[in-house]
Amino acid sequence: MNLDQHCAIEACMAVDPLYTRFRGMPVCQELQDDECMMLYSSFDLHHIKAGTLIYKAHSPTDSTMRLILKGTVNVTNPDSGIDTTLAAGEMFGLFSFLDNERLHTASLIALSDVTLLSINRHYFNLITIENPSLGNLLLRFMFRLLTRMSLKMEHEYVSVQQYMAERGV
Repeated sequence: MNLDQHCAIEACMAVDPLYTRFRGMPVCQELQDDECMMLYSSFDLHHIKAGTLIYKAHSPTDSTMRLILKGTVNVTNPDSGIDTTLAAGEMFGLFSFLDNERLHTASLIALSDVTLLSINRHYFNLITIENPSLGNLLLRFMFRLLTRMSLKMEHEYVSVQQYMAERGV
């Protein structure tokens, strides 16, 4: 690809509303524009209609991590009874992506029309061999997603502890 073609592709991507959503996510804030574009182009784009079952609890993993760009997804864990909603900027399937022997722990259903980015573990493995710098960038991106999840859970745990302490439980 020559320089003009590369610049044209970057210009098209920069004005793509879905790329703009991706670029605006907190997890992308510390990335350079070229890094963000490389990451975005590594993912597959999916549009899912409201009411669609994305996957069912206890089903085999497809080793795919998904990031919500637009819409909301209901997450129900039948074992714990936990029911929550994920929205734009949140992800799911990372543990299945990391450990392909795990079964899905929750059922996920699109509450609205949803736009997702996804990456499969097999494709990720290929990227890390063929383009180690992109593979490293993807690893850093996933680490940031995990860090955000961990901080969110820690915050929720502290809130529950404070609530219980106030009630004398």
